[in-house]
Amino acid sequence: MTVELKAIKRYPVKGLRGIDMPSATITAHKMITDDRRFVIGTQSSLGQDGVQEWARKSNFLQLVNTPKLTELGTEYDERTCTLTILRNGRAICKGKLDDTMGRTVIEDFLKAFLKNDVAGTPKIYSAPDTQFGDMKEPYISILNLASIRDFGTRIVQADVDPMRFRGNLLIDGLDPWKELEWEEGQIIKINGASFRFIHPITRCKATSVNPDTAVSDINVPLMLRKGVNHLHMGVYVEALEDVTLTPGNIITID
Repeated sequence: MTVELKAIKRYPVKGLRGIDMPSATITAHKMITDDRRFVIGTQSSLGQDGVQEWARKSNFLQLVNTPKLTELGTEYDERTCTLTILRNGRAICKGKLDDTMGRTVIEDFLKAFLKNDVAGTPKIYSAPDTQFGDMKEPYISILNLASIRDFGTRIVQADVDPMRFRGNLLIDGLDPWKELEWEEGQIIKINGASFRFIHPITRCKATSVNPDTAVSDINVPLMLRKGVNHLHMGVYVEALEDVTLTPGNIITID
């Protein structure tokens, strides 16, 4: 069966909902442009100086500690660095994230929206030439949709939204869990460009939050352990070449 790239997603603000991309220009040894470029934190979590370099996700507001964030939709204009926040499909807030006034508009909304959920005032932070992936290295995540379907139908016995796992590249046509058999350093080619397999992604409690309801309704780590005897869903790869990806690209495994 042909293995195909089905969707490309990025998350301009870590902790907020991902955005589908019609195409993505990948630079070698980099994450997808603007993926996890911004983070949300508070003075109590980051201190007076904010964030100046990559830091662990525990320093920021995220689904595992602020599940209410799942109630918000997002749109993002890369050209102007403008984030639009939606609720129930309606735009309710918009601001340029690289502009002080624009960030303040978003921050004021988040302060009101999260007033009973976080200690301190939410602030949006970034750092020069820094992207706040869960790993310090500039990796790109791949989800095998067949693995997620198998996890849902055979183990959880319910539909499982891939959004729980916040992947960048969603692929289909590969047998369930086959991606976990890739070897360290193995080359995966997408649209002819080489990506180096790094390692599987270990999942935490954040994936237990339903991305539509903000309720922790499936204990994903527990069910993974019971069903397949590991905590992995998805894998990290590193881009070795510049390439433009679009859904429908063919994937080959060397």
